[in-house]
Amino acid sequence: MNYHKYQSNRGRGLEQAVEKYLRLRKIMFVRIENYRCFRCGQVQNSKANGFPDFFCYYPRIVAIECKTGAGRLSEIQKTVRDAMIKAGIDYILVRDNIDELLKYFGEK
Repeated sequence: MNYHKYQSNRGRGLEQAVEKYLRLRKIMFVRIENYRCFRCGQVQNSKANGFPDFFCYYPRIVAIECKTGAGRLSEIQKTVRDAMIKAGIDYILVRDNIDELLKYFGEK
């Protein structure tokens, strides 16, 4: 199946592409919603600071973080990533498109 039509190269579009792919594949997931502060413009989510954008189960727990352009993991995101990997959770960094996701799930 051609999943590339679901790809987007910017911000929310990338997260939407990941979500569409997971839904299409019928992979159970939870999306960690963030919001942008209208005053400072920064992405905020005090309840899930540092957590990846998605968690899914297929056939084990997988964490998925979406980054676009030159976006980098923050220090807290790196700490959370390292703790998850140490605990045996697979961690995928999806950058600019869903290619890494396709590779992980054996589509590419």
